[in-house]
Amino acid sequence: MTTVPSTVRHVIFDYGGTLADLIFPLTVFRRFSPTTTMGSGEIKPPHFLQRQARKLAYPVAARMFRPFSGLHEVLGELQRRGYRLHVLSNNSSILPLQLELIDTTDYFDTTSWSEEMGVEKPDARIFELALERIGAAPDEVVYVGDSYEADVAGARGAGIVPIHADHRGRRPEGSELRVESLFGLLDLLPPVQ
Repeated sequence: MTTVPSTVRHVIFDYGGTLADLIFPLTVFRRFSPTTTMGSGEIKPPHFLQRQARKLAYPVAARMFRPFSGLHEVLGELQRRGYRLHVLSNNSSILPLQLELIDTTDYFDTTSWSEEMGVEKPDARIFELALERIGAAPDEVVYVGDSYEADVAGARGAGIVPIHADHRGRRPEGSELRVESLFGLLDLLPPVQ
């Protein structure tokens, strides 16, 4: 089993499926509005979702995600242990609003999303850009994410140790680090030395 290097000082988290659970599935939006048109252009479902969330603002957006159990306790404890925390997500400019709605913005030093970076996970370049932004080398970082392909394989491809946030127990035990709840991170990440 892989271990967390003692050089780790930063924890980067994915958002959806890792920090918060999607309550209102995107498939509902796709089913009832597979595409929407504006002028002569077509708007794909993620853009439709973003536009609707902004339009309806907090009441609807707040109901779309709920934080996983223990989120605030775990983030607070990781900070007390000396870790700098960050978010890197295949998301859009709605990410800061989503973090605000689950009351987590004060925990994170940086927040990055694929739309602003011009590349998506699992491409190693998005992880490399995040490393540049936080000023860290790969051996100083772990990446916590729920998607085996996008998060675990993507982070590994950039030389970052991944931690699989397997909240639903979908992935069999493997060589990667794996937690079934956020509390499991506290067993893997001792205080920074």
